[in-house]
Amino acid sequence: MLRDDVAPALRELGLKGSGKRYRLPSREYLAEIGIQSSLSGSSEWLKFTVNLSVIHRAGYEELRESRTHLPERPSPNMMYSTSCQWRQRLGKLVDGQDRWWVLDAEGESRQEVARDIVAAVRDAGLPELRARIENTS
Repeated sequence: MLRDDVAPALRELGLKGSGKRYRLPSREYLAEIGIQSSLSGSSEWLKFTVNLSVIHRAGYEELRESRTHLPERPSPNMMYSTSCQWRQRLGKLVDGQDRWWVLDAEGESRQEVARDIVAAVRDAGLPELRARIENTS
């Protein structure tokens, strides 16, 4: 579903990336969307959520100087620091609720889930990422 339905639509919206990670191009910020799978799940279904993150590149590099265990490229699914990062679940932006999508193994809900994710990114996620980048530059 991600490769065939979600990724092409996200790229049409101006995002770069693949798999579970997409970024909005920015020189000064890492503005990303990350898809996070739930630990609960089975061979019958998969549960996942979508995280948004904006990290000031220079601020993160400063943070890494004192926390050498941090990865060179931060994950949008992790919170590193409130001083240089904003992070939010997509569902909270859409309707104020933490939201987890469920995809069944038979693919019955595949297109509906993909449409819902793309619409949420387009209507709530991207405007918020852009606003965070513009308001902090």
